[in-house]
Amino acid sequence: MLNLYPANVRRDIFQEKIKKIKMKGRVFGITTVLMTKYAGKIERGFPGSLRVVWITFFLFFSCQSEVSEMIGEDPDLVITSGSEMAVWIQRATANNGSADDFLDGYSCGTVKFPVAVSLNGAVRMINNEGDLSIVKRITEELEIPVTLQFPVTILSKGYTEIRVNSAEEFAMLKEMCTRTPEDRITCVSFQYPLEMLTYNANNQSNGSVTIDDDEDFYKFIDQIGNLHTSINYPLVAKYITGEEVEISTNSEMISVVKEGKNICDSNGG
Repeated sequence: MLNLYPANVRRDIFQEKIKKIKMKGRVFGITTVLMTKYAGKIERGFPGSLRVVWITFFLFFSCQSEVSEMIGEDPDLVITSGSEMAVWIQRATANNGSADDFLDGYSCGTVKFPVAVSLNGAVRMINNEGDLSIVKRITEELEIPVTLQFPVTILSKGYTEIRVNSAEEFAMLKEMCTRTPEDRITCVSFQYPLEMLTYNANNQSNGSVTIDDDEDFYKFIDQIGNLHTSINYPLVAKYITGEEVEISTNSEMISVVKEGKNICDSNGG
C-alpha cells in the first residue's frame, strides 16, 4: 500500500503510537493487580470480577496488535534480517580494528583487555582504553617498540573472540586479514543509549531492547532472525568532522551512514 505521509509525519505518528502503547501497558499492569486482588472474592462480586478479567485480556491483545501494526506497516521503519538497513548498520558498528594497530598491527580486530605487553624491557598490563592510550603515548614519545605477550584474545569485526597462542598464529591471522576487504565505516558514530522495538509474529510477543554501544547494536542486528524490529526514532549520529545530525527514518539512517563512508573515502581512511 502506498504511504502518502512524508517521513516526518510518519515519525510523529510512530512516536504517538509508542506513547499510547506504553500508557496501555501501565493500565494493563494496574488492572492485573486489581484482578489478583479480587480473584478470591468471586463469590461476592462475580460480574465485577469477570469485567476485570475481560478488560485485562482486551488491553493485552490490543497492545500486541498495535505493536505488530506499528512495526510492520512501514518499510521505512521496520528492520529485517539481511535487509539493506541491517547491512549498513553493521558496517557502521563493526569493531574498529584500527584503534590499537600500533599495538598489534592487526586491522581486522582488537585485543581484548586485559593484555600483557613488553615495553622497554618490562612487562606491563593494559587493562582498559586509558592504559592503552598511555602505552601509545610512551611508544610515540620515546620511539620504542611494544610487543604483545601471548596468549592473547582478539575481538573480530563481529565481536567474536579468537584465541591466539603464539606470534606464529597471529602472523597467519594477519595474513588472512590482508585478503579481507575493509568495509568498516569509522567516520560516523551513533549516540547511545537507543531503544529497539521488537515484535515476534510466531508467538505474538513484543518488547523493547536498550542498546548501549556499537557492540550491542551490531550483535542485536546480527541476531534479529524472524523478529520484526524498529529503531525508536529519533536518534543522533555524529560524523568524524564533529557535525551531528538527527535521524528519523531508515532511509535517513542509510543516507547518513553512506555519507560517513564518503567522508572516510575522501580522507583516505
